[in-house]
Amino acid sequence: MTRRAGWRLVLGGALLACGLVGVPVWLIQPFAAQAPSDVALSWWLRQLAPWTTLLLLAAVVTGAVAVLRGPHLARGRALLRGLGVALALAVGTGSAWFARQNHFEWMFRPFPDPRFVAAEAATDLSPDEPVIGVARGTAALAFPITRIGYHHLVNATLGDVPIVATY
Repeated sequence: MTRRAGWRLVLGGALLACGLVGVPVWLIQPFAAQAPSDVALSWWLRQLAPWTTLLLLAAVVTGAVAVLRGPHLARGRALLRGLGVALALAVGTGSAWFARQNHFEWMFRPFPDPRFVAAEAATDLSPDEPVIGVARGTAALAFPITRIGYHHLVNATLGDVPIVATY
């Protein structure tokens, strides 16, 4: 394999792997409007990503071997070549790892230790802030939607009963 073909594998594989995991992250953003076609594309790419990123990483490694093999150039060019290959390998490896993660869990993890205050003391909320309210007997809690929408789950206690509020 020629060095030029090796570079095509290195750069193409790294860019494709990065795009494969990056496009769903970019399309499915919390609190942003999402078209049904964007959601469908994102989930399709997420299904392809685990195995496809491994194949693309193998292509990057194969290309890296071709790029680093052969006659040595001047020290400066060899250093740049090595840095370029190392960066592409890092992107390919990172993409293969990220394809096996659920980044939505990172964004929407439960809020484990909420602090509640009386309504009069909630000075950081505007008066027209929408809330989800839960009441049981004489106990009541209100969850601002802008806060619970980020975490999607809040572990709380209403009176003496543990609850999970969700939105």
